[in-house]
Amino acid sequence: MNVFITHAEEDRESAEDLAKHLGLLGLVRLDDGTSGFLPFQRTDVVVALWSQKTQFSIRRLLLEKRIVGAWAENRLVLVQLDRHFLPVGLRDLPAIDASFVQGRSSGAWFKVQREVRETLNKLRKGLFEPEVTESLMGDDDEEMEILEEEGVAEPDSTVFVSYSHSDTDVVTKLVDIIKENGKAVWIDKAGITPGESWAGEIVRGIKSADGIFVMCSPRAFESDHIKREVYLADRYRKPMLPVFLEEAELPDDFEFFFAGVQHLFLYKMNENDYSSVLSEALTNL
Repeated sequence: MNVFITHAEEDRESAEDLAKHLGLLGLVRLDDGTSGFLPFQRTDVVVALWSQKTQFSIRRLLLEKRIVGAWAENRLVLVQLDRHFLPVGLRDLPAIDASFVQGRSSGAWFKVQREVRETLNKLRKGLFEPEVTESLMGDDDEEMEILEEEGVAEPDSTVFVSYSHSDTDVVTKLVDIIKENGKAVWIDKAGITPGESWAGEIVRGIKSADGIFVMCSPRAFESDHIKREVYLADRYRKPMLPVFLEEAELPDDFEFFFAGVQHLFLYKMNENDYSSVLSEALTNL
């Protein structure tokens, strides 16, 4: 097995120091993306180092994608090297505090070592399922489910709806329109914590969907789970449709993933036209 230490090139010294403490757990590889990233094997673990240097690294986007990919497969151990805030998409994930440089060898690095060992043991025992090939329905259908219209033909495709729960009222109306067009909808109804089961549900939903509708608003662009869903949609090469519920400035990260993609500006349209506009968009799935 490999222990990948994902880090900004500028944090190489910290990565090398940590590598000395992880050598007994497996083959330690420094993972800064300068020569690309190796694919994960079944029992590989990723230790991601985040700092202000990462935030301003020229490879920040690639490093974030690597980290989200590791999180989606339940193989991530996240470490903060300083008190710089984590970016949207990572803020709600558990992280080990390694900001006290002088105490790393006697404190933080041992915590990392323990987390790596526990994650490795779970991967070996199959408690995680990095490559999920089960049905779309999760174990808890009260939290996330496929919504289908009763009494109609079996849907010909599935739409994953990524949205902020602050926008539930308008999103619910749009979901009804999608269902009326004969599509199944995968949507998080109740809000799920960013734990292990949540990652598995999201991966199942996105991998099995025919397309992703990203409901855009100022609140959506500040949502950690929406940003991760966009990363994963790109990773699994799923077509995305940004649906703007209201005027909102597109952050650089989202702009990268939405480049060359049709945008649907619903807030500029009459509500009576929503059905026909969404119906046309769904024909492209």
